[in-house]
Amino acid sequence: MISGIYKIKNIVDEKYYIGSSKNINRRWDKHRWRLRSNKHENIILQRAWNKYGEENFIFEIVEECETYMLLELEQKYLNLDPQYNIGVTASGGDNLTNHPNKWEIIENIKSSMKHKIENMSNDEKMVRFSHPMEKNPNWKGGKTHNYCICGKRIQPEAKTCNKCRPRTDKDNPFYNKSHSIKTKKKISEKRKGKYYGNQNIKFIINDIEYFSLGDASKKLKIPITTILFRLKSKNKRFDKYFYSK
Repeated sequence: MISGIYKIKNIVDEKYYIGSSKNINRRWDKHRWRLRSNKHENIILQRAWNKYGEENFIFEIVEECETYMLLELEQKYLNLDPQYNIGVTASGGDNLTNHPNKWEIIENIKSSMKHKIENMSNDEKMVRFSHPMEKNPNWKGGKTHNYCICGKRIQPEAKTCNKCRPRTDKDNPFYNKSHSIKTKKKISEKRKGKYYGNQNIKFIINDIEYFSLGDASKKLKIPITTILFRLKSKNKRFDKYFYSK
């Protein structure tokens, strides 16, 4: 098995195609078969083959190398501008990216695949496409979702939903604890509808001052994101939306 760079040369006009392969002889056999069948991916090489005939093309080994050097070495020869290559970048046999009939080829491939699948039996489709149980990388041991004892769907790592979560004794994170006087006062003020804190910037909407986006959203029945957008907008339509100075 010979690994390296090869050339398909037209002895009439000296034009040639450069390629690389881990197994050059096998790659040549593939080139010959597709050229003889008039199905080669490289339309430039195919047209030249059809015009001049197989007898005017020779296959040559340009340079042998280790497989890890193939693309780097191929690029060196592609830089010499071989006339039959479609791509100018070594890409391991990519004859499609710069092909003049790229989209026609893609449509033919899609049509061919669709026709092939439509003509497959159900058993053939099962063998080809089905990946049951452990063969499926997304398989979760036969358990797709996690459910609480009440029947509500919950997160995979959760044991119960929030409603059913135990809250007695040591299961309660606030067990044997109490709020400070300062926190109790804060909770009390909040329940009275009074603003307590300085985390939000005061703003005016239609001559009414608000202390929080949440409060304004509830009273005006407008989404918080909409209020925020209007406060920052320079559109004159929202002149009555502005932050307090």
